[in-house]
Amino acid sequence: MRRKQRHLLASVAAIAGLAALVGCSDRELRPLNPCTVQGVAESVKVDNIEEVDLLFMIDNSNSMAQEQNALSRELPNLVRVLASGDIEGDGTQEFPPVRSLQVGVVTSDMGTGGFIVPTCSNSRFGDDGVLRDRGNTARPGCMAMYSPRFFSFEPAGGGDPTAFANEVTCVAAMGTNGCGFEQQLEAVLKAVTPSTSGIRFVEGSVGHADGQNAGFIRPNSLLTVIVVTDEEDCSAVQPEVFDPASTTFGGDLNLRCWTYGDPAMGIIHPVQRFVDGLLATRADPDLLVVAAITGVPEAVNPTPGAPIDYAAILAHPDMVEMVDPTMPSRLRPSCDRTDEAGERSIAFPPRRIVSMLQGLEAGGANAILQTICQDSFTGALEAVVRKIADVLGGTCLPRALVRGSAGIVNCDVVEQLAPGRSCAEFPGRTLRETITDTVTGMAVEVCEVEQLAVSGDVVPGGDGWYYDDFSNDVVGADARCPAERPQRITFTQPPATGTTVRLECLQTVGNTTEGVGAECPADGCARFVEPVTGRALGCDPGTNTCQPTCETNADCAGGFVCYAPEGATTPFCVNPTCDS
Repeated sequence: MRRKQRHLLASVAAIAGLAALVGCSDRELRPLNPCTVQGVAESVKVDNIEEVDLLFMIDNSNSMAQEQNALSRELPNLVRVLASGDIEGDGTQEFPPVRSLQVGVVTSDMGTGGFIVPTCSNSRFGDDGVLRDRGNTARPGCMAMYSPRFFSFEPAGGGDPTAFANEVTCVAAMGTNGCGFEQQLEAVLKAVTPSTSGIRFVEGSVGHADGQNAGFIRPNSLLTVIVVTDEEDCSAVQPEVFDPASTTFGGDLNLRCWTYGDPAMGIIHPVQRFVDGLLATRADPDLLVVAAITGVPEAVNPTPGAPIDYAAILAHPDMVEMVDPTMPSRLRPSCDRTDEAGERSIAFPPRRIVSMLQGLEAGGANAILQTICQDSFTGALEAVVRKIADVLGGTCLPRALVRGSAGIVNCDVVEQLAPGRSCAEFPGRTLRETITDTVTGMAVEVCEVEQLAVSGDVVPGGDGWYYDDFSNDVVGADARCPAERPQRITFTQPPATGTTVRLECLQTVGNTTEGVGAECPADGCARFVEPVTGRALGCDPGTNTCQPTCETNADCAGGFVCYAPEGATTPFCVNPTCDS
């Protein structure tokens, strides 16, 4: 439940801006104390994210053995976290677990357009962006072939996350016999592009998403792509650039992708091709997560969870592409290190890959960038998991709500289920009414979702939703909400796919008087004074907020009238159209 719901929540939570536009006659809400509050109620169809489709693009050139091993070590934990929702491994669920996970693997080997090149055995198309089905039989327990071409796991089915991860590893640890001309971005694009797209690949071929890779990408899934490579992308428009015997393209064969890499030459595909192509895979760009574990210099490796400073990364001296003075047949490395086991890892400036992530993020997708020059990929994959958790979890709000003395905010969440579903199926739901669906004509149930009271800034137990302005997910160093929006509504049991969610939030009527609408202080609201009447504000018990008090209608500004809500010890100025 993502961007569509975020827009809904933004429109109903930003009450301060809407109060002047929406009167109480617009509300379809539970009984209220009329009417120090104004209400807004809106609906949105929710296609809740219950499915994650995870595509690995793994460089299989001859320099990647160490990196493939590092990735293989982390896969079991990655699957465990997605299946459990427990990032820290402490038994506490930080986000709703994935209900259905599919994992596929492609390589960077896209051939050389038929030109014979050492290390490129399948010179025409290479692995062609087709999901791998060949297992590495040198690994214990691995089969030679797997069918279908991707792996499926449903945690609720009682499967073993570790056994599932081991199967994925049988395909992901494919060895290093791939083509030395890596076309990482082209491989990803061809894997996820349907044949009906206008995008064309080498020799006019089409994408495989609805062909050999059919069934991998599901319509309502969160599509996550993880690119693991130590080299720059060289996705070619003209494969002849790879031909050692070419009379058109000269210079050192190992440097041709750099020599002819200027997009204006038309030899290498522009980065925008991949930005546009990947964004086209999702109707909502927030359902696309693209991560790259690549040759970013260690000095500018982004902090997981923090914004990526693309300008600083691209401007770093080690990201400048130039011939290596110590080895003129290659570019200067962007990182060169030896790990604790004495194994050396070298990577090269991934400017195109970084620029693609920058473009995707500008287009509304989610991007993660981590250096491949590190002993362990634990931090890199945890950054991916936290981004997935952000998409799967609660929704950050643009404006704080006021929690009343009972530990709840003045909001209801109502769900209209899909035909044939029952409120009794879903924890934390009670039947409000049964109505006739205007589209299908079928009877459908409308459920009210239980709001969980918050006490002492502790995540409440139970099934339903709660208002969160205190957890590590919204405040602190690891917050997934931006600093200017440190609050969100969180579902402990998210709505089912096909549900229409109705969020009905109420917030107190305010004006320019200091204190109006603020949460009642422990010592009361008398410290705040209405400047026209000179009267102290009072605490409205229904909303736990400070409001202008009155004795007669003359004490109220703007046509409001003096009215005493139920349970109040003093009258407040209210909208007369709501006093009914």
